[in-house]
Amino acid sequence: MAMKKQNQVILEETNIQEENLDKPKKKKIKISKQTKKSIKVKKQKEKKNFKLAMKELPIKIVKEINKIKWSGWDNLKKKYIIVLLFMVFFAILFFCIGLGIEALFRLIKVY
Repeated sequence: MAMKKQNQVILEETNIQEENLDKPKKKKIKISKQTKKSIKVKKQKEKKNFKLAMKELPIKIVKEINKIKWSGWDNLKKKYIIVLLFMVFFAILFFCIGLGIEALFRLIKVY
């Protein structure tokens, strides 16, 4: 009985050793942060299920419409006034630039 146990232990040890020999040891390779940033991994494209996409389309459209924030009257009034002020400011600015160029041309007698 002791001989059988001893043989089993020896067999188990040899099996364990053989298994360890079969599996190569994996070594970790250290990669720098710059190399990791420069490596680009291509994503595999999945096939699109067009039937499912057509069924989900109305739901997606409704979700996108709900994301839109509609402006109120006060907000629109404020934006309208800001746009008008910018238009007036730039109209005056370009008018003054035009007068300056005209005066410059008269000074050098081109006009």
